[in-house]
Amino acid sequence: MTRLNTILLGILMSAVLVACAPRGVVSILPLQSDQKFVSPIFVATTRAPSQSPFDYTSERSAAVSLAQYDISVPASHKQGKIEWPKGAPSISSDMVVMNVSAINDRQDFIHKANKYKRHGEEAVVFIHGYNNTFAEGLYRFAQVANDVDVRGPKYHYSWPSAGNARGYIYDRDSVLFARDGLEQLLNDVAKTNTDGIFVVAHSIGAALLIETLRQMSIAGDGNLRGKLRGIIMISPDIDVDVFTESLKRIQPQPDPLLIFVSKKDLALKLSSFLTHSKNRLGLIEKLNDLKGAKVEIIDVSAFDDGEGFLNHSVAITSPTVLNLLKNRKIMEAILDPNSASKKGTNIISRVVQTVNDVTQIILNPRATQ
Repeated sequence: MTRLNTILLGILMSAVLVACAPRGVVSILPLQSDQKFVSPIFVATTRAPSQSPFDYTSERSAAVSLAQYDISVPASHKQGKIEWPKGAPSISSDMVVMNVSAINDRQDFIHKANKYKRHGEEAVVFIHGYNNTFAEGLYRFAQVANDVDVRGPKYHYSWPSAGNARGYIYDRDSVLFARDGLEQLLNDVAKTNTDGIFVVAHSIGAALLIETLRQMSIAGDGNLRGKLRGIIMISPDIDVDVFTESLKRIQPQPDPLLIFVSKKDLALKLSSFLTHSKNRLGLIEKLNDLKGAKVEIIDVSAFDDGEGFLNHSVAITSPTVLNLLKNRKIMEAILDPNSASKKGTNIISRVVQTVNDVTQIILNPRATQ
């Protein structure tokens, strides 16, 4: 066994041990007056319902369940963290659901969502990644939305991940199963009164997003009624060749299309090992491998304050990165296609290069100091 294989086997064993630990579940408390709210999150899921109220399992469901969750973030919240209850849940120390209501049909879903439009703020759709329970994906979005101050309407698509480190193949199949459900959600969000839509996908959720946009584009509805403003993929677990070929069928191509990568992502290195793939998109090093796709690579390899030893969620759990993302001037510079950063200049400690329409931005932790 090679040294690399030994390392990857060790990673797999560690991940399995982590999966055996207790997992987060939805905690619901009666509405109280002194909580700090993340504004309502509208959820669409193709998971089967759990025996617990308003929670869902890893089993697949052909029907799409819809609901609205109002989530409280404690005043003691630390950026990048989910404050799971260690005993009886408390709004003073834990992230909890304060109010939840099922939504019976798609028209009612659109009607309720229309109440939360804010002028000039795009809607955000979040798609969780591999090895997530329903609660973990939902609470992670609440944490990210709070930490980067997402102000527009929020939507979460919860696809049926096994919620188990040993369920990687199940999750890859679930991605294919979940495409129609995501297409329904994206179409419904496009029918709301929002001015624009950003879609954020983590890990293998990025593969689900690309698959869904490809099938929507082939059907002639790939730009969400002209409202798709951009895509952000975080540590995308998708084969580079599959990505570049799929992107050719997505018309018009989302712009901007931001890809957060890290060379220290051990989860993606394990994925490469399991799939016998030469590389995953979230580990991309050779920009020429993207064959001129118009994307922006944002490298966060220099950040080491994210959650978890696998370095698979740095962009959404590192307080330093979150502070950068919260800085609207920095994000506007990255999102602006006419920015001087595209011409090779160094701005706010960013190293920039462009190769065949692929722009690489290497973020430096010192930019926040």
